[in-house]
Amino acid sequence: MSQMKEDFLRDPELNSLMTAMAEEAISVKLDYERSGSELDSGSMVVIHHNSPLLQDEKEKLSDVAYNIVKKNEE
Repeated sequence: MSQMKEDFLRDPELNSLMTAMAEEAISVKLDYERSGSELDSGSMVVIHHNSPLLQDEKEKLSDVAYNIVKKNEE
């Protein structure tokens, strides 16, 4: 076993973090299997490089966003 892996297994904090991350990954996977994803709808969020969203973490997407709707083909 490599020295890095041995150190990792001995460190209780790293072990705890690894367990929490694995549990969260399993939870996300199960939630996706049950509920699907909004990204499957074809929706897209585009943020410009100088958007106020990148300046102020408290600003909400709904405060500055607008909805672009694809035209129906006639």
